[in-house]
Amino acid sequence: MVRVRSGQGLGDALYLRAVAERMAREQETIALTDFPDVFLGSAVKTEPFTRLAPHTIAAHYTASMDNQDSTQYADMVRTAGLRDVPLRFTWNVRNAKVVTELAERADGRPIILVHGGCVAMQRKDNFSADMLPRREAFVAALDALNGDCYCVGIGKAARLYELPLDEDLHGMTTVSDLLDIAVSCTGILAQCSFCVPLAEVFDKPLLAVWAARGLTSSNSYIRGVTPAKVLSKPSSTFLMDDWSPERIADAARRLLSPEVACAS
Repeated sequence: MVRVRSGQGLGDALYLRAVAERMAREQETIALTDFPDVFLGSAVKTEPFTRLAPHTIAAHYTASMDNQDSTQYADMVRTAGLRDVPLRFTWNVRNAKVVTELAERADGRPIILVHGGCVAMQRKDNFSADMLPRREAFVAALDALNGDCYCVGIGKAARLYELPLDEDLHGMTTVSDLLDIAVSCTGILAQCSFCVPLAEVFDKPLLAVWAARGLTSSNSYIRGVTPAKVLSKPSSTFLMDDWSPERIADAARRLLSPEVACAS
């Protein structure tokens, strides 16, 4: 039997499920997590998150953020002592009602999940302040999607600004419901957050809104949180919040393209 943990956040738990499922093929595996719903339907057992449990493997990326030649998920796999673990897992919708009713309200429009304006990492000490994208960048992206998509707010972290949405589910879904609507949506528009692995485990198109000031932050860890480090799949693209409105709009419209090419 082995225990495995990552960080304490929801995004960490999403990454961890893919890693822990691979480990569970060989031995009984317990994931230490505050988000046990992420592991529903898997062979992985869960216990509350702690850094002190015995026989624990720390599958994490924080010590390697300065290595821009490897993604944070790849770092997690490596520190777990594994190789070539795909970033994906199967999720069967558990609350069909929430998915069906959301689709009815969308009335045939593609559903885009939106997460923005939130305190990054849920920090209360200003550590992650440079990671918050400018509101104007989100608004330009949403304006480009207006009418063509049904944009739905998600998440529960404290918001520092509001966004124009068709529907706001911020703070209103369980983790299980969130995974239900994520596996059923068309794509995700979000700041760097749990939404990156949420999109990538289901191979959903992701447009990540990046704060340009984060790349020049005085904090070396924050400077390491780059698109190259965080995004793992070709289906994930990004825009910088200091781009022109026209360039942002073009990136947003490509979120609906059948094939998503990496932004540059």
